[in-house]
Amino acid sequence: MFKKLKTIYKPELYHGHNKGKQDFFEGWYFKVADKKAENVFAFIPGVFQSESKNNEHAFIQVLDGRRNESFFIKYAFEKFRAAEDRFFIEIENNKFSKEEIILDIQAKEIKIKGKLNFYNLKPWPVDILSPGAMGWYGFIPFMECNHGVLSFTHQITGDLKANSEAIDFDKGKGYLEKDWGSSFPSAWLWLQSNHFNEKSSSLMVSIATIPWLSREFRGFIIGFLHKDHLYKFTTYNNANINKFQKNEDIIEINVENKGYKLFIKAYYKEGTLLKGPFRTDMVENVEESIQAIVEIKLVEKATNKIITEDKGKKAGFELNGNLEEIIDNF
Repeated sequence: MFKKLKTIYKPELYHGHNKGKQDFFEGWYFKVADKKAENVFAFIPGVFQSESKNNEHAFIQVLDGRRNESFFIKYAFEKFRAAEDRFFIEIENNKFSKEEIILDIQAKEIKIKGKLNFYNLKPWPVDILSPGAMGWYGFIPFMECNHGVLSFTHQITGDLKANSEAIDFDKGKGYLEKDWGSSFPSAWLWLQSNHFNEKSSSLMVSIATIPWLSREFRGFIIGFLHKDHLYKFTTYNNANINKFQKNEDIIEINVENKGYKLFIKAYYKEGTLLKGPFRTDMVENVEESIQAIVEIKLVEKATNKIITEDKGKKAGFELNGNLEEIIDNF
């Protein structure tokens, strides 16, 4: 029981200890950009195991935003190691934590080596009644997919060598989140940017059809960090999505909670395919771009005052499954 509570209140930890052979996946998403946001990568270390197929393995996915390419490097499950008392994982010679990543990827299709340090992380707050981005949903058992925002934005020092190219990440920006459970939702939209004109701002949007106990419900988690204040618009804090519309390559979302309205317009850029967990296997079914653009406007309802109006670049964007599933009822 104590170990279960520890992972609830520390979403960054590995949740797969003692899972046996049941269906389970866990992945951490490290997005890194250099000072000028010209070199943007996402590194996704994780594990997958299935009760019905003997295909458990570890992996590191690499998304190279410069060339709109992705790579899936598969490792034996035994190459994966995770600490029980803190967020620290290793996959072969690669190490990942909140404080740093050390990469030594030596695959046929891509080679990346180097070390990046992270500091001044801004996680979604955890408190006794709301353990992170999931809110009180974090206490509910049998959720097929759980989500954690480990840092809306943070600074980077260090450098990487990608194939033969040296890249300096000093004074760059990072973002860190994770997912774990048995399967991704059947349909979802995900959007993230921390490259706004106001350097303190960061946005994360997740809207999905959530399977639970043979049923489904539509839920959303939207967090906008601005000048160290997190504006939360979520299913569990009774926020409402008043508009969710797709017009060609533009998505518009209008959402409000008790005190604020947030207007979001995202301009999608063509992405590349990543692998995601689906029941008994990792399948190439996640199209992601990290070159999208997002416009936001935050308004205080009582005074109709515009708190901020801004544009973000180098946005991560995913739109997968049947869009009607997640638009319906909003």
